[in-house]
Amino acid sequence: MIPVKLAGIGGLAATAAVLAGCSGEAWTVTEQSSGVTSSLRGLSVVDDDTVWIGAPEGQVLRTVDGGASWQVSTVMSAEGADLRSAKGFDDQHALFATAGQPARILMTRDGGASFTTVWDDTSGSAFIDSLAFWDHSRGLAFSDPVDGSFLILRTVNGGESWQRLENLPAPLEGEAGFAASNSSIALTEDGCAFIGTGGGPVARILRSCDHGEHWDAVDTPLAAGSAGAGIFAVSTDRSGVLVASGGDYLSPAARAGNFAASTDRGESWEQADSPPFGYRSGIAGVGDQWISVGTSGVDVGSYAEGRFEWRESGWDIVAPNAIAFSPSGRIGWIIGADGGIWKLTPQ
Repeated sequence: MIPVKLAGIGGLAATAAVLAGCSGEAWTVTEQSSGVTSSLRGLSVVDDDTVWIGAPEGQVLRTVDGGASWQVSTVMSAEGADLRSAKGFDDQHALFATAGQPARILMTRDGGASFTTVWDDTSGSAFIDSLAFWDHSRGLAFSDPVDGSFLILRTVNGGESWQRLENLPAPLEGEAGFAASNSSIALTEDGCAFIGTGGGPVARILRSCDHGEHWDAVDTPLAAGSAGAGIFAVSTDRSGVLVASGGDYLSPAARAGNFAASTDRGESWEQADSPPFGYRSGIAGVGDQWISVGTSGVDVGSYAEGRFEWRESGWDIVAPNAIAFSPSGRIGWIIGADGGIWKLTPQ
């Protein structure tokens, strides 16, 4: 077991405002006191009360009371590592993956008091971009290519062990993933997986619909052709809409090629007439709304009659990186630069 250092932080709200979306719910946005100042990217929302966040310097944040308080743990052997991928199962059990080297996946079963390494890279070149699970047993981890091949790991025992998948599509020149928001992978209840890529001549979706047994790749119209361009986040909703969000993080205000949607599991893609307002690293849907986040702000979108419409939220949120909602859809969370955490509650 890997020891950790623990610290308790009060989560008293700093600010709150009532803000309306395009349609459906209006949201109260409440800023949290996280107790850290680093850029946060690894977000996992377990339920309305429990949230896990991975952070730089080997830190892990957890709330079990809806943000009223936050506990900060430091994984001693991972000090200096950036934990950009996270998956919480309950208030005690969670997984985190490092971005960069040394690449490893860590598990806690005691609320962050201690951690065990459940996967350790032996190649010296893996870079994990995202973690996602279909259920409490089956999940995937996605890494940049290793030795000329994509690295996708699969677990069937809740992350206790991991196996590398074979027979994956070959990466294009420069193609990889982005560890920007723990959102590179989207999974569906019927066993599909969609993984976004970038950095190559075309931004693609790696796709499987049998829990990772077989894969293919489909092209998307998102920005491509440079190291900073591509798909940064993928998400789905219960109606079957699949969305890809991104752009070029080196051009944070550019709107071209930052969003597309598919209703046929990625076979064809439709761009929005009015896309989000810049590079977007995270996206999530709840009810009839979608919310996208990126360094230049937050946008609220609606989907009706096969078309998306986006507008700027006007929310006082600075440099957000990631967004996720609780399974109930009642609570949302946004995390970002300078230890920023914001809670969304419906009005």
